[in-house]
Amino acid sequence: MLHLMQSLDRRWIYLILSIVLIVALIVGKPVKPVVLPSVQSLFDAVEKAPAGPTDGKIILVSTTFANNTIGENGNQARAVFRHLMLRHKRFAVLAVSEPVGAEIGRIIPTSLAKRYGYVYGRDWIDFGYQVGTLAFFKSFPLDIPGNVKVDAVNHKPLDQYEIMRGIKTIQDNVALHIELTASASLFDWMMIVQPMTRPRLKIGYGCTGVMAAEAYPYLDSGQLIGMLPGLKGAADYERLVDELEMRLKPGITADQLSFASIPRISLYHSARYLMFAQNAAHIFVILLIILGNLGMFLTKRQAKPVSKEAAND
Repeated sequence: MLHLMQSLDRRWIYLILSIVLIVALIVGKPVKPVVLPSVQSLFDAVEKAPAGPTDGKIILVSTTFANNTIGENGNQARAVFRHLMLRHKRFAVLAVSEPVGAEIGRIIPTSLAKRYGYVYGRDWIDFGYQVGTLAFFKSFPLDIPGNVKVDAVNHKPLDQYEIMRGIKTIQDNVALHIELTASASLFDWMMIVQPMTRPRLKIGYGCTGVMAAEAYPYLDSGQLIGMLPGLKGAADYERLVDELEMRLKPGITADQLSFASIPRISLYHSARYLMFAQNAAHIFVILLIILGNLGMFLTKRQAKPVSKEAAND
């Protein structure tokens, strides 16, 4: 038994972990996480951003990620888009150097638009895929319609859309930029675009869990106004948006907030449901670590001590 505790075939571990995750996804419930300060800061920044129908500004959302991180970045994006729609903030979506992200950035707001009464071209617009060259990052902030030219849905000139009337530059017409990414794309916005604006462009950041640690210095310096770290950040933000929606729409039910119609075993499901499964996986891994160390400790105790004479021989 002690030997088994230390040498269990990894294939059994993966099998049991898979079962734990599947069961957790089927029978789980939405968690109510303690909201991180960085998540609250981004939520507050969106609340304050002057991007309403009469403000003459928009919020820019970059979906610079692909299907491999959709469990984290995709849920961050959905929570952010829900928040923008609940507060009637006008926004534009784009994906720099990530063609799959451009598609995802169109699918998510399109799926939410009817529920929140959002009209394409009036309340939001899709800039689509953009090549991430130095020339783009230097010219796009100075002339948005001159660089994008046509939208990614109808392929019409931007000036034909109501939302783009008066929208010319990032300096004057972008209230906030939110970078949802699984790459180092954030640094292009911070090193090239942000220094071009006065006052400095406000940037929010949504990243995968393993990328969060390197971003905290930029939160401390004020270069980032908030951050959603991984699935935890998505779940925290989703909780804030759920609570906001319940305040604004008193008749709404918890099942509607939790997207109960979506299959449980789905990366597009509620981030708070997925956090339940992630927590179950973490608990399982911790138990394995405890059992492995316990087995090692008991094995050492059972080992017979070697005499000094035998050691000398």
